[in-house]
Parts: sequence; C-alpha cells; structure tokens
Amino acid sequence: MDYKEKTISGMIWTGIGKFGTTGLAFVSNLVLARLLLPSDFGCVAMLQVFIAISSIFVTAGFGAALIQKKEPSHIDYTSVFYWNLAASLFFFWLLFFCSPAIANYYKMPELSAVLRVQSIVLIIQAFSMVQSSQLQKQLRFKELSVRNIVATAIGTVVAIVMAVLGYGVWSLVASQIVTALAGVLLLWKMSTWRPTWEFSLQSLKDLFAFGGLMALSSLVETVYTNLQSLIIGRLYSATDLGYYNQAKKLEAMPTDSLSQVVNQVSFPVFAALQDDKERLLNGVRKNIKAITYLNFPLMALMIVVAHPLITLLYGKNWEPSVPFFQILCISSMVYTLNTLNTNVIKSLGKSKIYFFVQLSKRLIGIGLIFFGVQFGIMGLLWGVTSVGYICVIINAIVNKKLINYGIWAQIKDVGFCYLLSALLAAAVYFLGSLIPLHEYLVMVIQMAIYCLLYWLLSIAFKMEGYQTYREILLSKMKR
Repeated sequence: MDYKEKTISGMIWTGIGKFGTTGLAFVSNLVLARLLLPSDFGCVAMLQVFIAISSIFVTAGFGAALIQKKEPSHIDYTSVFYWNLAASLFFFWLLFFCSPAIANYYKMPELSAVLRVQSIVLIIQAFSMVQSSQLQKQLRFKELSVRNIVATAIGTVVAIVMAVLGYGVWSLVASQIVTALAGVLLLWKMSTWRPTWEFSLQSLKDLFAFGGLMALSSLVETVYTNLQSLIIGRLYSATDLGYYNQAKKLEAMPTDSLSQVVNQVSFPVFAALQDDKERLLNGVRKNIKAITYLNFPLMALMIVVAHPLITLLYGKNWEPSVPFFQILCISSMVYTLNTLNTNVIKSLGKSKIYFFVQLSKRLIGIGLIFFGVQFGIMGLLWGVTSVGYICVIINAIVNKKLINYGIWAQIKDVGFCYLLSALLAAAVYFLGSLIPLHEYLVMVIQMAIYCLLYWLLSIAFKMEGYQTYREILLSKMKR
C-alpha cells in the first residue's frame, strides 16, 4: 500500500468532509445566534458534558482498539456492536433518572426534560461506531465525508426551522438527534458489514487491553475539556456560559476541523507504520510541519480580527465573547501539534503510556483551572491556555523516547512558523489601528495583507509546509 498517497487522499477527503460539516454548522450557528438567546446555547452546553462522558463508557475505547489491531475478526466487530448497544441503553436510563439531580445542580429545573430527550443520541450513535471504525481502518474517508456532510445538512435545516417556529432550546436538541439518526442511516447504507448473532467476551477482553486505557484517557480528556462549562455554568450563569460556548464554537471551527482531519487520517496510517520507526518519524515530522503551517497563522489572524469578526457574524449582543475567543485562539495554536504527538503514542500501541501521559497532563490542567478561576472567567481561560503549552513539552518528552522526536527537534521544525505567524499578527494589528475606516473594512484589509505577506515570506524562506501543499496541488493538477 502506498501510504503517502493514501494519507494525502485521506487528508483531502477528510478535510472536505470536516470543513463541509463545519461550514454547515457555522452557517446554522450564524442564523441560530440571531434567533435564540445566549442562555439557550448555555443550557445545551451545560448538559453536553454528561452526554460526552456517557459516550466514553458506551464506546469503551473499542473503536480505537479495532483500528489499532492489525486484523480484527468478524466476531470482534459483532462483540463490540452489542456492547455499544447494551451500554447505550444503560446510560440512557441512568441519565433519564439522574436528570432531576443534574438540573438541581445548576438550579435550573427545566434542564431535566432537556437532558432526558438529548440522551436519546447515545442509543442512536451506538449503531454507528463499528461501521465508522471499519471505514477509517480501510482509509475510506470519502464515504465518511459524504455521510458527515449530508447528516449535518439535515440537522442544520431542522434546527433553523424549529428556531424560526419558536422552539428555543429544543431546536438545538432536535438538531443533535436528527443529525445522529441521519448519520447512522447513511453509514449503514455505505457499509456492507452487518452484525450476526455472535458475541465473545474473550474478544472484548482482548480489545479492552488496549481500548480500556484509551477509554480512560478519553474520559480524563472529556472531563477536563468540559470542566470549564461545568464551572462557568455553576458559578456564573447560563448567559455567561452561552458567551463562552459561542466563542469556543467559533475558535473550534478551524481548530477542531484541522485536528480531526489529522487525527482521523494519521492514527490509522501511523498504526500501519508502527513497525518501521524511521518511516514513522519522517511521516510525523512532515505532518507536523504541514498542519502547523496552516494552524499557526490562522489562529494568530483570528486574534487580530476577533472583535469585528464576532460582531459581524453574531451581532453586537455577542460582544462579551470577544476576549474569551482571543484567549482560546492562543491556546489553539498548539492544539493540532498536541494531537499529532499523542497519535504517535496511540499508533504504537502504548496504551499504558498514553493513559498516564494524558492523566498527568489533565491533572496539571485541572489544578491550573481551579487556580485560575480564583481570578474569574478570564483567569480560568488563561489557566486552560497555559496547559496547552505545557502539554507540548510533555508530549515531546515522551516521543523523544519512543521515536527520538523531542522538544528541541520539534521547536526546530515549527518554531520559525510560530514566530513568523505571531510577528505578522502584531504588525497587521498595529497597521489596522492606523487605518481610519470602518472596522469591518479594516478587518478585510488586515486579512488580505496578512495572507499576502505570509504567502510571500513562505516562498522567500522556502518553508517546508508551503512546499508540501504546493506539491500536493501540482500533483492533483497534473491528473
């Protein structure tokens, strides 16, 4: 198998799928932000942590285990399928009966009914994990991308129509359910795999040897990621959480898209190369240079144009989201870098190392979050940002031992790109302050100048990330 070709093709199709779904979600969010209240978004964000944690137990890391295992059997797949189904039913009923207590925690009784309906997503998603893992393992990202775009489009239409009709927070809940259901139906149409009446407890045990620690790692990561929402929702208000959540969505649009493209493609490819450390190292370095070449300048530019961008997209009433968004962008500059580094550990099957690395990073993160919250929401966000950069160091220390790719090698590979992105952002910000025009027009000028200068300097300094994308573009044009 030509893994270079498969990786490039996978990146392209996953990118199309992810940016397509993100674009649809973005358009939906623009419309819904003008139809719904910040508190409506805050209510859904408050409950999302419970859905996310339950999903970890439902999947139990078996998806990652199926991808990492070189040749999973049919009974491996069927056993995981029935586990997912049984676990989803258990956690649906658990959340159903616990919903009044959760609503009482936030002092918002109306959240009980919302969570009970929202939990249906767990059962629906249980029907998709096996087929999705199979398609990822087979590097069939075209099918996955088409499925994601179509399902998101259907959910988007439902959300907007219900919001226009005045259903409020229920339009967001219905969108999640309809998107999940459409995704399952499309996936079953695309995949030829079907479960049979076979189940093996031994098969689950074997997969759990790797997947169990992956699940624990995901649990730690999910709790950490949603801790901000739990704290803001409890100590402040649904409106404050709505502002934070909207800033997070806008920041996550490019960051999560790039990160998930990298994660979905690099993990199975790296896993296939796990026995060839030299090829694996070269692949990791090339991926890191390519993805940070896009991510660093994008996040830096978003910090510069944050105020006009948010007020233009969502309206003046969302202005309090601006400082949240800027701080989150600083953190997100290194998000994809951390994603690739952790994928190396997973691809090598080092589940124990992966778990303890993730646990140590998140314990540090939780400590910094609780320290930061003493200084308000802004202090909390600066705590989160500092964790991202600490994780870069920890990940590099581990990968120095695994594939001889430590912190200094990584700084050498991406440090110039980071510094160039930051310096250009500072220059463009200063230039914008001197232009006596409307801020929306200034924003367009800043973005144009930044992109032009970054492109010209990429050519002048022969940046490897630029060369990689240029090669891909030229190879596609020749076909």
